[in-house]
Amino acid sequence: MVTETASGNRSFELDLALLGGFRFECRPDCGLCCFTSPRLEDDDEARLRRAVPGLRTVARQGARCIAARPHGGACELLDGLRCSAHAVRPAPCREFPVFVHLGTRPQADLVLSCPGLSLDALRGFGSVHGESTCAGFEAEVAAVRERLGSKSGRLLADAGRRRKRVVRELSDQGRWSEEEEVRERLSRRTLLPSAHEYAPSELPEIGSGLERLPMFFDGRRGPIALAQVGEAWESVELSPDGGSESSGVAVPPDLLPLLDSAAEELLSGYLRYLLARDIFLAGVHWEMIRGEPGTVDEVALAELHAIGSDVLARGAVRAQLRGESGARLTALDIELGIRATDQDWLDRPTWGGRL
Repeated sequence: MVTETASGNRSFELDLALLGGFRFECRPDCGLCCFTSPRLEDDDEARLRRAVPGLRTVARQGARCIAARPHGGACELLDGLRCSAHAVRPAPCREFPVFVHLGTRPQADLVLSCPGLSLDALRGFGSVHGESTCAGFEAEVAAVRERLGSKSGRLLADAGRRRKRVVRELSDQGRWSEEEEVRERLSRRTLLPSAHEYAPSELPEIGSGLERLPMFFDGRRGPIALAQVGEAWESVELSPDGGSESSGVAVPPDLLPLLDSAAEELLSGYLRYLLARDIFLAGVHWEMIRGEPGTVDEVALAELHAIGSDVLARGAVRAQLRGESGARLTALDIELGIRATDQDWLDRPTWGGRL
């Protein structure tokens, strides 16, 4: 929604619908979000350098970022799983686990890999009327609104121009459908992968770089990453100071794992949540522009089946690493699979932008 301020400037309303029903409480023993190189805004860097004169930064994709320790280590400001510059932390850290996709609107979303988020709101998502209230995000949403401010018009205009090119190209191919039409049609479909649609993705190998591996919090001092080793997946514990140590090997199931009713409800809700994300369909459009055949509905459904397959396989592997078979999954297994998967799919390219 676009509104007009008293001074005549355009203001874009932040869509918070995807935060509805979720609860958040940061886990200070986690540090998962600190195993990265957070991007710096100009005022972030100036403020941080006053507090940390020796701050090391690196250039990454045209932005300045805080340097991370080598070989998969954490941000150099992490000290004992606590940020040593928490009071002046940069924008991505102030806002996490909230992020904003800029497409046809600024849509707030959540990084569901964060263990401080309760995933209860996913149960029945899209098929029942959920809670509209959310709790624990007040400071994060305020930080997002502050940064969105005057930037929103330019960023949304840039995204709008890219979308027009996508619409034109796909329309010329007879493959374009409006996002809400796609959502409405797919909402009537079963989004869970069937036995013949189950096809989990192979993981990167350790040698390709620890920063490329899917990570999750498992109650240890550093996060756990999963890496491909032949036909198996290796569980690798990362150290905040850099480096890693193997903590187990498991083989993802070749056949679709069985689900109890609660597990099926949670996975179905997650896939419907994905469909409601603007970033998801913008990524589908981008894949189509790059040559993926099929209609928007077909490509989106295939992507949802692929994501569902990854959640199932990663949930099963996490069950195996606990000493269970992973052949029949519970809602807890699906939750752990979601937490080991969600961040990967949020990093994909789209025609939209990120705040």
